Amino acid sequence: MANRIPPYRPAFPLLLVSGLLFAQPLTSLASTQVDCSPSADGGSWSCEPVSAPANLPPRPARPAATLVAPKQERLSDAPESRAANPRSGDAIVAAPGELALRATALPITEMDWVSRDQLSDAQRAQIAPYCSGMYVEPPRAGRDDATPFDQLPVYASADSSRFEQGTQTGTLEGDVLLSQGRLQAQSNRASFDQPNNQILLDGNVRLRDQGVLVTGEKASMQIDSGEARIDQVSYVVHDASARGTASKLIRRDDAVIVLTEGTYTTCEPGENTWALHSDDIELDREKGWGEAKHVTLRVKDVPVFYTPYLYFPLDDRRQTGLLAPSISNSTDNGTELVTPYYFNLAPNYDATLYPRLMSRRGLQMEGDLRYMRPDELTVFSASVLDDREYDENRWLYGLNHKGGLASRIVTEVDYTNISDPFFFQDLNSSLDTRSGTFVNQRAAITYRGNSWSLSGTLHAYELATIASLTPYQRLPQLRLDGSNYLADSGFKLDYRAEYAYFDRDLERGTITGDDGLSFAEPDENLVGLQRATGHRISLSPEISYPWRNSWAFVTPAARIQSVYYDLDFDARAADPFDYDNANTNPSSTIPVASLDAGLYFDRNTNWFGKSMRQTLEPRAYYLYAPNENQSDQPLFDTNGNTFSYNSLFRDDRFSGNDRTADADQLAIGVTSRTLEANGLERARASLGQVFYFADRRVQLLDNQGTSAADETDSSSAYAAEAMYRINQAWRVRGNVLWDPDNSTNGAGSLIANYQPGGGQIFNAGYRYRNRINTFDSLTGNFLSDLDQRIDQSDMSFMWPLNPQWSVIGRWQHDFADDRTLEAFGGLEYDSCCWKVRFINRYWLDYNERESVARDTANTGIFLQIVLKGLGSVTGNRVESLLDEGIPGYRERDNNGF
Repeated sequence: MANRIPPYRPAFPLLLVSGLLFAQPLTSLASTQVDCSPSADGGSWSCEPVSAPANLPPRPARPAATLVAPKQERLSDAPESRAANPRSGDAIVAAPGELALRATALPITEMDWVSRDQLSDAQRAQIAPYCSGMYVEPPRAGRDDATPFDQLPVYASADSSRFEQGTQTGTLEGDVLLSQGRLQAQSNRASFDQPNNQILLDGNVRLRDQGVLVTGEKASMQIDSGEARIDQVSYVVHDASARGTASKLIRRDDAVIVLTEGTYTTCEPGENTWALHSDDIELDREKGWGEAKHVTLRVKDVPVFYTPYLYFPLDDRRQTGLLAPSISNSTDNGTELVTPYYFNLAPNYDATLYPRLMSRRGLQMEGDLRYMRPDELTVFSASVLDDREYDENRWLYGLNHKGGLASRIVTEVDYTNISDPFFFQDLNSSLDTRSGTFVNQRAAITYRGNSWSLSGTLHAYELATIASLTPYQRLPQLRLDGSNYLADSGFKLDYRAEYAYFDRDLERGTITGDDGLSFAEPDENLVGLQRATGHRISLSPEISYPWRNSWAFVTPAARIQSVYYDLDFDARAADPFDYDNANTNPSSTIPVASLDAGLYFDRNTNWFGKSMRQTLEPRAYYLYAPNENQSDQPLFDTNGNTFSYNSLFRDDRFSGNDRTADADQLAIGVTSRTLEANGLERARASLGQVFYFADRRVQLLDNQGTSAADETDSSSAYAAEAMYRINQAWRVRGNVLWDPDNSTNGAGSLIANYQPGGGQIFNAGYRYRNRINTFDSLTGNFLSDLDQRIDQSDMSFMWPLNPQWSVIGRWQHDFADDRTLEAFGGLEYDSCCWKVRFINRYWLDYNERESVARDTANTGIFLQIVLKGLGSVTGNRVESLLDEGIPGYRERDNNGF
């Protein structure tokens, strides 16, 4: 959740930002004929005629494409004694480069709209194939000028000018252009009324700022206060592809922009699929907020939504306001309506409220509060529901914190508590809280040295299921990790030391399901060492000598794995384990030695007429560790590593510190890659196997709490993996485990991805595993191979039927039980200014309320409507559904239009 994008997006993004054009009052009018500056008393203006420079060149004929006028003379401190009446009809010389800015390479229409056939190839690539054009801001001098306005003069040009000394009024007529840096104003006529400090623009008024165009019939501005007004406004925001109108725009003297009868849409000219209408809009760009009254969303000019008031941001600054609602329907909860509301409380903290109304359960209130600093993020979250379905109060609260990210001391908290283990099974949540079989209750502090780190952790759990064992808690855990090269000797020292106290309160008794039947608590099935708690100290120093050059590497290494316990037992009378005489202080110290070596060969080759470089990378890894009886040691955090090609070169077949595997084995593997000239990996294949010179006697515990049987195979299964990038669109990858002596050890997967671009996505995958060593907490036994066989396929796609219509789908099937795990299908319609997705979904929920835990079917209908420029109007849950179910969807959507 760190660095989460503020959730509230603008309801009117950059709406009528024409106010920028009046952000700075005009402070001078520089020309070759008249120069005006404030008088000494500050209460009036002093305008003085200025003689034209000698040899003034004739004004070029319009339009001019590249001609640049001579350097403009600008006098702001002329003495008052210099006075002469300028002659009517004299031309005013344009600012440097001003004539060039009037030319453009594209035929620009009234509001900068350029049709698709007149765009360049690069510009056409920026818009979707179903869009008929785009807004293109014409090139002009000063458009990208970032100089502060108080340091910029105002330049003017026109066909003719006159200045009436008696009324102190200057008038420009015919193709009038005023510019100040990136700001520009054009009209048929402009006049400067010195006594009233007012500038009037009349006829075909066009005002520009960077990325913004505003047109109107008339405009006026008070120079001393900056107050301005434009009538009959039309506007375009180029980057947002947005346009709109207003009957009147006023910039008040406090710089707030007020619009009357304003509209906003991102639809193309002549197409009003949707538009927002508001009677009164106020924009405060200084504070970054806006408010609108009597806002109506119209679709095809038909009102479909109304709100009397809307408060919204004008930029990336967070603002209080209503977020897009979400509507869905499912079997468990009925119709759901979520209407989030965002509170911008201060620059460094905010809150979001998520009221969720469920037709079957009632009103669920959720919310989170964020506190942010440059290197810290803290989030408080809570949820409460008076559940009508089960007539009980249900709740959640949590704290998530990460601090000191830019310092040596790092703090972390991940704490969640829930009212019952069915909370996530029954309810959806808008909070950033995830659950599997448990939720974390963890706090940690870490000090990071230059090459070492020291951490302290308290880690407990809250079960989110009734069909799992109570996990061990670490109360506390202290850990030191480090790595250093020993001067210039070439030797490397790695070390890891840990102390932890493992504890858990085992549940007793029975659980009664909704059907009235009962079964024993899962913890009741634990026996012997499975019921141990206590202290553990583990030490693991390692020394190695890494050697590498361009064609080979060799790394000899040796480490000592020591572990010490101080145990207690939660004894039970019916258990045959001898708790009274059990060793409460077992320990072991085991040396582990390894030698890792590999070679690198390459050659130039040719694939289908294309030059490639092919590599051959053989690798050998010898591992030795003596057998030491560890059957009196519990399993606090240890399990078997999944066997794969990469696991061939690990120095232990177990994870955790409770077991050190005995080993006398040699792993042999080889990898070959095919690389293009730019380094792109076109293909890769690896194959390897482990040869055992002794039986593996160190094992995990079986379902009776004692060590499982030895492994006596002389070799492992063959482990292979491969990847082939057929072209830029197709990629295939897979892996396989094949044991010629025991077919139950087989496993593998094959996945194909096809993404040629243009919104086309197709994924197909298959995976199987014939043997899984899984403990069933309900029975206290390890499940048999047949019960735990994985045999599944997964297919997903998002495919355009034409430039605007696409089909969406996913089907995940379980061949072992001949059932569908999840399936959904739907349609998407996309246009230049709006998008809609409709999805019908079937999926399995894990139901634990009955006496026998089982999967139950659920169905739901989901609708998402996106008005481009406003964001998702409804159905935000569809985004996460497609992101999780269709690989490549997020990239496709991010690169969409």
